[in-house]
Formats: sequence, structure tokens, C-alpha cells
Amino acid sequence: MDWRFTPAPKPESSPTGVYPAVSQSDFQQVEQLWRTVYGREFGWLAAGAGGHLHADRYHPHSVYLLARVGGSPVGTMRLVRDSEAGLPVEQFVGIDKIRGSGDPRLIECQRLMVLPDRRNQRIEGMPYGVLAALVKGCLHWCLDNAYSHVVADLFVSTPTTPRAPLLALGFVETGLEFVDTELAEAGRSVALQLRIGELFSRAYRGGSDFYRYLMAPDPAIDVYR
Repeated sequence: MDWRFTPAPKPESSPTGVYPAVSQSDFQQVEQLWRTVYGREFGWLAAGAGGHLHADRYHPHSVYLLARVGGSPVGTMRLVRDSEAGLPVEQFVGIDKIRGSGDPRLIECQRLMVLPDRRNQRIEGMPYGVLAALVKGCLHWCLDNAYSHVVADLFVSTPTTPRAPLLALGFVETGLEFVDTELAEAGRSVALQLRIGELFSRAYRGGSDFYRYLMAPDPAIDVYR
């Protein structure tokens, strides 16, 4: 019996899927999504915000996932590795209780957004929608890069907060609340935490097609090195 692992051939790039941003054009698409959703839709960006919005102190430690449908960008998520710069949430609240013991490998997911006309839709190649595809991309990227825990910081009361779906997915409340002064939104924010192992074990402990979708190989999720 041959138990050796033989990777499946990497599929050709598809116009619909989730990919890490790598080119200048990719980063321009990330910027455009931030300005469209956080700027024009919600007014969370400072008036006259110019330059490269992503070029902050966390940028060297970040991966940007882009969701495209038919070649057009429709959503994005930033993954920030824990580093000497810390995690973005630490600008507002200490996370010693998240770090805890055992030296968990942490990554923070933030700037999660989907264009208004692509929210809550099933799309060919993304059967549970763009948000779920981005979550799947995050999950598989974390597995490939040996991260054990994901921290998510998010608003509590905004119309598009992903708090409910993330809690249903397996994120847990940490009890950490704060005001995100980086964005022009006065409402409360919270930090949630996910143990990657818990999420994957759910596919074996239950009968949900959704959790099987999160685990399954997928040509639309092109995040492996």
C-alpha cells in the first residue's frame, strides 16, 4: 500500500476564485475595494485619504486575499502575521489572554469586505458565496503556513458585520471590546478567536455539507505555495 502524498496538478488560474495578491495590479484592486466599501459606502476612511491605504507598518507582515468573479474583484481579506510589530488589534486593546500559554501561532484577519452587489449570493465556483470563499481561502492559507489560531476584529453593530456567521463557524468571544480609532466609526468592536483545529474537526463530527466544502480541495481556492 502506497501512502505517499502526491499533490494534484495545480489548476490553471480561473477568472473566479480566491488568490493572494501578488502584482501591482492586484494591490490596486485591493485598494479600490477598500475605497469603495470602507470609503464610499460606509464613510469609514478619513476625508481625503490618499496614498496607498495598505502601506502601513503591518504591510510587510501581511497577505491579501482577493476574490474575483469573472475576473473582476468582488471581495478581499487581509491576513496579518504576528510579528515584532504585533497584531493590528493591539493598537486598541491588549491580547495577553488570547496569547495565553502554549505559544499559539496567531494571525489576524481584518479588512474583510464584499461588494454590495455580490453579498449573500451563491456563485458558480463559490457555492456558499464570496464571504465563505474568503474564509475558506484564509483557512487553507493558515494550514499551509502552520498557523494555529485566527484573531478577527470586527464592528458589533454595523450593517455588514460578519460577527454572527463567524460565531456560527466556530469563532469564540474573547471578552475583548474596544473602539477602532483607525476608522471613522464610533461603534464598539470586539475580538473573536478561532482555533483552526476545531474548525476542521467539525467536518468529521457533523454531517454539514458546508464544513465539507471548507475542507475539500477546490480549484477556486488558489492559496497554496
